[in-house]
Amino acid sequence: MLVIAHRGDSAHRPENTLAAFQSAVEIGAALVEFDVQLTRDGHVVVIHDPTVERTTNGRGSVGEMTLAELRKLSAGYPARFGSEYLGERIPTLPEALSFLRGRVRAMIEIKADSVTDDELGGIEARTIEEVRRQGMAADLALVSFDTRALRRCRDLAPEIVRGHLFAQALDQAVATCAEVGAQVMMPEKRFLSEDVRDRARSAGLKLATWVVDDPEELRALQRFDLYGVASNRPGVMLEALAE
Repeated sequence: MLVIAHRGDSAHRPENTLAAFQSAVEIGAALVEFDVQLTRDGHVVVIHDPTVERTTNGRGSVGEMTLAELRKLSAGYPARFGSEYLGERIPTLPEALSFLRGRVRAMIEIKADSVTDDELGGIEARTIEEVRRQGMAADLALVSFDTRALRRCRDLAPEIVRGHLFAQALDQAVATCAEVGAQVMMPEKRFLSEDVRDRARSAGLKLATWVVDDPEELRALQRFDLYGVASNRPGVMLEALAE
């Protein structure tokens, strides 16, 4: 079972920052998962929410701000960490990939908030362009809830692994995986069941889930033959697996 650092080592460092990624690498996570959004001036940046209020000291919508405006903000998640990580900034996708390249594999979630009608110049195309520029197409997966985003990833980069995140009816999820050529099916943990496990096996899909932070819960989920589990506490999950 692969331990996926959800937004980095996000229980102990500000999520989706280089500090969180560094900690995840040091811990030994198999993959580092992070989220991408698109700025007003077309830059792919690493942040979960469509707005900056929760994790930064600023206000506003990511999609309505320029990269220069975002870079002025602290991404130190002051509501949780106070001023300890005041110097952290919202990473750009090039910065995140450069940092992770050669150290650990990555999982990039394309947020539905940034998916537009622009197929050739939208967030999917820009993300894929940077992944290829960094030579990391074989070292990461592109995942999303958004079927349109996954369909574009299939068409633009069939060589990159795709994963379908879902919290919906199983039949629709399996059909979407088939449509977009996903190799990984990723239900939220509440949707795991023997039926999900068996359907994934029958379809030749790897099964992963999120977010699991408690060792006892991890043990309970082992019966589903999971390929990977995303955790905010990857170090704790690695210790539990070692035991």
